[in-house]
Amino acid sequence: MYKNIFLVALTNIIIVCLAQLFYWLILIEIIDMAIFQFLIFPLMIIFLNIFLWFSKFKIEFYQHSSFAYLAFFLSVIFSFFISLDPSKELPPGETILHADVLFIIFVSTLQLIILLLLNIIMYIFYKIFSKKNFKLNC
Repeated sequence: MYKNIFLVALTNIIIVCLAQLFYWLILIEIIDMAIFQFLIFPLMIIFLNIFLWFSKFKIEFYQHSSFAYLAFFLSVIFSFFISLDPSKELPPGETILHADVLFIIFVSTLQLIILLLLNIIMYIFYKIFSKKNFKLNC
């Protein structure tokens, strides 16, 4: 049981942090940031947990949700470290050094709201399908 919990948590953390790293290093030039951060990234977290839910890792819904949020917050911290560059100087016209950090906080807050809404929708589907399966088994 604890092995399943650990594997689900580790899978969430690794894939979500790698997705952020992959975006910031490679895809930032190709995919619009708003589309990735507000659509692709939250949906990726949800679909990852749907995939893990239907796999052999049978853990409770709240545990999947908790690990999704844990992975999300660790990816935010990971994004902070990616954006902080000690050799970076103040660009012309920028009044705050590391304004990217403030931007990451703003984007992360909006991502959290989107993730919460998607999680509520997934919980409703979970309750509908779990009741349906319960009626079929009885």
